Amino acid sequence: MKKLIIAFVVLCTYSQAQQLSVENKPVMNEDGKMVDSWVAHLDQDQSYCMNTYNEFMRKNFDYRTGRRAKNILSVDKKTFAEISSLRIDQRAIFWPESNGTAVAFQFSPGYDIHFGNEMYKEEFNRAEALVKNYVRFHYKYFYEEKKKELNSKIKSKQKSISNNESRIKKNEKTISDNNEDIAANSIDADKLRDKNTKLENENNNLHSEIDKLNAEISNLEGEISKADESLKNAEAFN
Repeated sequence: MKKLIIAFVVLCTYSQAQQLSVENKPVMNEDGKMVDSWVAHLDQDQSYCMNTYNEFMRKNFDYRTGRRAKNILSVDKKTFAEISSLRIDQRAIFWPESNGTAVAFQFSPGYDIHFGNEMYKEEFNRAEALVKNYVRFHYKYFYEEKKKELNSKIKSKQKSISNNESRIKKNEKTISDNNEDIAANSIDADKLRDKNTKLENENNNLHSEIDKLNAEISNLEGEISKADESLKNAEAFN
């Protein structure tokens, strides 16, 4: 059987390469039958990919999935108009790979009858587009979640900076008031000087923490930019 491989690799947000790959090859289903499949290769783990498959079917087709085996989800007796007018069972078979997860998409209009490279070839070829749509959906889902998480971290750090700045301002006001009392020859001048020293040290520590938080925010903003770039690459996958 002729194997068609459509794949390219781009830089990922994190330490590994972002996989954008769909290939045509046979995969064994739950009945032990080798069935022609469109196989997507993704970076994330199996559980995450199963979740995005569920979301893809729910949000794009309003279909709910069932479970045929621990690693097999399916949409049964449904129509995918862009592929065929026939009601089909659409299986998604998941298994882990060294770089993430493979997902095999199979399309069956009847028991032991499947779209493939020989039978229902036109329908099978059209099904490739659905699988690529899933790949784009998967990465959009992943990167939007990642960006939301990163933005939440930035917001938390910005709040800490604001709290530190308020504390510094309060300490500076206390130091200024103490200096006025010292200048007026207060009987507590020595205690006030000691207190000011402690407040100045506290402010120095708060400024250092603000610098650290700003550096962390800058790194997080860099991760968001990389996530945006990876998302653009995924959306351009064809």
